[in-house]
Amino acid sequence: MKRFSVVLVALFLCNSFQMSAQEKPAALIKGEAATVANNLVKVEALFPNVLAVSYEKKLGQSISLYNAVGLFAYYGGGVFAQVAYGSSPYYIFMPQITVQPRFYHNLSKRAASNRNTNNNSANYVGLSSRFYHENLNFTNTERYPKGSAVLDLMISYGLQRSFFKGVNLDMAFQPGVRITDEGAELLIGVNLQLGFIVFSK
Repeated sequence: MKRFSVVLVALFLCNSFQMSAQEKPAALIKGEAATVANNLVKVEALFPNVLAVSYEKKLGQSISLYNAVGLFAYYGGGVFAQVAYGSSPYYIFMPQITVQPRFYHNLSKRAASNRNTNNNSANYVGLSSRFYHENLNFTNTERYPKGSAVLDLMISYGLQRSFFKGVNLDMAFQPGVRITDEGAELLIGVNLQLGFIVFSK
């Protein structure tokens, strides 16, 4: 009788363990199924782009390709601006193109913790390529020095968060290299873009 009871308890515990292993919490299942948006279109502003349109395309469950066309901006005022550029205040706008593959490394973890993952709200690592030409600009000064084509290659670590229904904040630290006709130099980039979502699916 004792032996039968021990076997019965052992079978009950084993069965309970298997059921627990199979019945995962809903949050964990949600986390495993978390994925980036298929298509995410935004109008962005702040720094370094004062105005840009971006399109982020899903390549894999946690991988996307971010593309942006926008306007770089340099501006200032005071005595320095008057001496250097003959205008105070001065402004310089340059069209630029950015291409950046992104890997959202904590997307599933955020979903499993029931945190917001809408519109790719997660932390990411990316490889960023940004191209512009310093002679293609809009400015109010004729003293802006002639430049060359510029290619910025950067490693990005950033985070993207969505608020309300259509507001998106994208922040990133971007060390890398700037390549011009004169050679290459180290670059420390910072990205801070406030986005307004036009389309997300």
